[in-house]
Amino acid sequence: MKPLGKKHDIAFLAFVALFSVYQQGRGKLFSPFWDYKVYAYALDQFSRGANPYTPHGFPFVYPPIFLNLFARIPFHWLYLAFVCASLIYLAYSIRHADFVVAGALGFLTGGAGVGGILTGNFAIFAHLLIIALFYAASQDASPQSRGATARSCALAFFIALFAAIKIYFITYAVVFFFIPKGMRYFFAVPLCVALATIAQLALEPRLWTSFETLLRWQMLTQNDSGLVLFGILEQHVRALSALEDGLIYELVVVALFVYAVNPFRGRRLMASENVPGRLFFILAFCLALNPRMKEYDIAPFFACCYVSLFQSSDNDNRMDRVFFYAVPLAFIAAWVVVKFGHVYYALDVSWFIGVYFVFFVVSARQRALRVAAHAGARHVDGDAAATG
Repeated sequence: MKPLGKKHDIAFLAFVALFSVYQQGRGKLFSPFWDYKVYAYALDQFSRGANPYTPHGFPFVYPPIFLNLFARIPFHWLYLAFVCASLIYLAYSIRHADFVVAGALGFLTGGAGVGGILTGNFAIFAHLLIIALFYAASQDASPQSRGATARSCALAFFIALFAAIKIYFITYAVVFFFIPKGMRYFFAVPLCVALATIAQLALEPRLWTSFETLLRWQMLTQNDSGLVLFGILEQHVRALSALEDGLIYELVVVALFVYAVNPFRGRRLMASENVPGRLFFILAFCLALNPRMKEYDIAPFFACCYVSLFQSSDNDNRMDRVFFYAVPLAFIAAWVVVKFGHVYYALDVSWFIGVYFVFFVVSARQRALRVAAHAGARHVDGDAAATG
């Protein structure tokens, strides 16, 4: 019996979902999808020949490729089709999975999932689509089949497309490093993104300059630098440059990943080690590499961490059930402190601690499983040598 899936677990999930909706407040609930409105406004401005990169309420901080791709088509219907297709494919791909409750609980933790959806930002739906595609690919009986190749090509296409719009999506190419015959896509995705960037610099130099200027203003001047370590350093510490803060953040995330997986020693492919929860841990790592994580990034990150821990759990480890319950409750407690105690930094601290605590717990589990698998392999090899 896995640590989640009983009736009271589903009741707890429903409670977290309802509280996530409640904590958003009337302002967000009755005026949602503000990021989508930014997209629509910028496309309208671009179509009229005006400069879409002018600072206003919620500035448009996406590269010129977004404008050139979507300005001449009915964006409203395209965006609606993209959202529906992503959610339908996600539901289809996990229809037989046993980790749905765990993934949903992670997605809703801290209100991140509901908050991310209410923004209308395409990123949360793009994350879910890529995660669903990678999970579906991992279920292929024959990784060498035409269907598996087509799915890998689709993954590489979507990752490159999304990364050309939001560069941090390029980190999903790391997953290809750990799957059979994935190296071609591991190199192809960054190459495609680099060519798209060069094309924008060459064909739209003025728009690109305006984009860079507005992005720098939004992140550094307006302190829109995310909810995790990089944001904390930029908004509250300000002792180092943005580059140095970013390097510190990446060093912490990569150190935890190498501690858990250590891809430079032993077997690299997930199929070779067969460690439970490895795929979703690597997906969580790809998400965590984004130093400017917002709610629409944190929700799928928590979901991947929860699924990874769920898949690697056993009947004897009751602490996993405590973990699944304690983390959402800790975020609820932090919200109560902010709401009624007016200690406004409590929520910032809870995001900062929560993300790294969850990632550390899952990293420690993956390391323990990897060490146990290697020890078992050495024991089998020793027995084989002795009998041989």
